[in-house]
Amino acid sequence: MPVPAARMACLLAFGVAVSGMACARPHPRSTIPETRPTERPGVLADEFNPADTAAFVRVRFARGTTSGIMDDSLAPGRDRGYLLGALQGQVMLAHAIVWAAPDGAGPAEARVRVYRAHDGAELGTPGSGPLWFGHLPGTGDYVIRVSVADDRPIGYTLAVQIPRRLVLDRAHPTTEVSARAPSRAPVDFMVSGEQGQILQVELRGSPDGGEAPTLHLYGLDDGVQLAPLPERRRRWTGPLPSTQDYIVSVVPIRADDQYDLVVGLR
Repeated sequence: MPVPAARMACLLAFGVAVSGMACARPHPRSTIPETRPTERPGVLADEFNPADTAAFVRVRFARGTTSGIMDDSLAPGRDRGYLLGALQGQVMLAHAIVWAAPDGAGPAEARVRVYRAHDGAELGTPGSGPLWFGHLPGTGDYVIRVSVADDRPIGYTLAVQIPRRLVLDRAHPTTEVSARAPSRAPVDFMVSGEQGQILQVELRGSPDGGEAPTLHLYGLDDGVQLAPLPERRRRWTGPLPSTQDYIVSVVPIRADDQYDLVVGLR
């Protein structure tokens, strides 16, 4: 990714180092279940074969949603594969959202990589770490690989999303989405913009008894951060630096958080 690597915090206690991107956050459960890493231990990193899909868990989207959410855990040095069917040209985002460590030392680090299932070829991405994002080159199954990048076990939530595209034009320069977040995973939208156009993104409304969802805004092709996660913004306005698709993520604090997202382009 052309932006400098930086240690970023994904809201309050996020703490995973990635190249300009991050999306690790505490799970509502404060500790890693001790028995879960031994139930499905995963394979050793040097034994992982993305073309051997028989043991992989298939990620499924609930009807009417654009994401698949799975809780899981891994022991140090282990990898786990997940299988997802998608269409050519779709944009996919895969987040490994690490739960808080039981010792209070901050979450360990996860890494997400993506492969074509039919030949095991790895797909590139502008960044690396717990968030993979990019355009899918063909219709078929893809393997999402999660691995431990530390010497500690991790508990995590895997959130795989096909962002909803928001279509803005001169006739309809503004759109609004009002909904509730199905989980604590980011809810992603995609906007196509041209260099120099003014993008306006805002989360409206007041939270009920606590903190409100915030924004994460970045370029899909180059990963350039417009509204970085640590800034915890609820609005951003400015000219777009280049012509590309941009990801607008609503980052909830809790499952079932209400959000009212307004996006304008002129």
